[in-house]
Amino acid sequence: MEARSFTIPSCSRLFFALTVLLLISNINPTLAGTSTTAKSNSLKIYKNFIKTSCNSTLYPALCYKYLSSHASTIKTDSVKLCNTALTVNLKAANKTSALVTSMAKKGGLRPAEKAVIEDCNEEIDDCVDELRKASNVLDNLRDALNKEDQMADIKTWVSAAMTDEDTCMDEFEENNVRESVKNKIKKSIVDLRKITSNSLALINRLSN
Repeated sequence: MEARSFTIPSCSRLFFALTVLLLISNINPTLAGTSTTAKSNSLKIYKNFIKTSCNSTLYPALCYKYLSSHASTIKTDSVKLCNTALTVNLKAANKTSALVTSMAKKGGLRPAEKAVIEDCNEEIDDCVDELRKASNVLDNLRDALNKEDQMADIKTWVSAAMTDEDTCMDEFEENNVRESVKNKIKKSIVDLRKITSNSLALINRLSN
């Protein structure tokens, strides 16, 4: 007797293929949804960590404003939090330095005003240098053998940066500088000082 070969009818094959496709289409959105939910929950945890950390600063809203956008990088790492804070701080200091340099070159300044702005420019340049040193040390903190000494250096440099900012502000307050000249620089330095204060608070929290 001749053996007969068994074949699946074409309509059955079509039904089988459609069933497989339907299963795949149901599984993939579920997996994608699970992945999206997990990422969302993680980001929420990271932002809560930043918010809690920022509550130890004098300007928590400002702290959260600048750092929350870096949540996926910071995660729940206190060292990365401080490092990001110093990076933001250094960027703000460079911006202020550029503003003061621009104002120093502006025409129509009185000799006394020009001298005050140039003195301020030197202070802000020192501030930038000190924040850069602090950031460089913090970058290598995990591998340092003398972490306590390194943390002490970081705090010293950030504190010195705040002193430089204060000295610049004092120059404007103590000398006869027109409001139109003073106000633009003053606002930038006041904002910078708040950011530096927050950086120092987070660094102190890290060392404690």
